[in-house]
Amino acid sequence: MRYFLVNLAMHLVFLAILVLLTCIFVARNRARKTKRVPFYFLPVVLAFLAILDLGLITAPRLMDISSIASKSYYYDTGKITDVSFLNNYFFIDGKCYFINPLRMKAKVGDTVRVKHTNYSRFTSEIIDMSNPEATPSETAAKQ
Repeated sequence: MRYFLVNLAMHLVFLAILVLLTCIFVARNRARKTKRVPFYFLPVVLAFLAILDLGLITAPRLMDISSIASKSYYYDTGKITDVSFLNNYFFIDGKCYFINPLRMKAKVGDTVRVKHTNYSRFTSEIIDMSNPEATPSETAAKQ
C-alpha cells in the first residue's frame, strides 16, 4: 500500500500547486499586471483542473484511507476487458481499477478476483480465477 500512499501524497502536492498558482494568477489579475488576454483566463482553467483532480482522484483516495488502515476491502470478480498503456489501471465490466504497475500485471481476457478499496477502487490483490490452486502470493509473484 506504499504505492497508494505515495500516489495520494503526489496528488495532494499537485492539488496544492494548482491552488497556489490559481491564487497567484488571481492576485496578478486584481493588480492588473496581466499583460496578455489569454492569461486572464488562466485562474479559471487552473481552478477547473484542481476541481477535477480533487473530485476524480484525490477525494476518493482520501476517503479510502480509513478502509486501508482497518484493512477492510471489497471483492469483485470478472473478466479484464482493457488494460492501460502504463499498466496502472484496468477495466472489469466497465469499472476502472487502479493497480501498482511495479508489483502486479493484468492481462486482457483473464478472469480475476480483485481485492480493492471502496471509493477509489485501488487494487491490493489480484487472484487469477483460471488457476484456483494458486495462492494469491503465487499469483502476484507470477505476475
